[in-house]
Amino acid sequence: MLRKLLWTLIFGLFGAAAAIGARLAASKVYRLLTGEAPPIKK
Repeated sequence: MLRKLLWTLIFGLFGAAAAIGARLAASKVYRLLTGEAPPIKK
């Protein structure tokens, strides 16, 4: 039970870090290509 919980926690942390990293990288690329700030969700 504890191993499954630990695995889920680690997997979730890596998933969240990957999502944040991808968003930051995409924002930087968008700024480089267009010279504008990326669009934001409202």
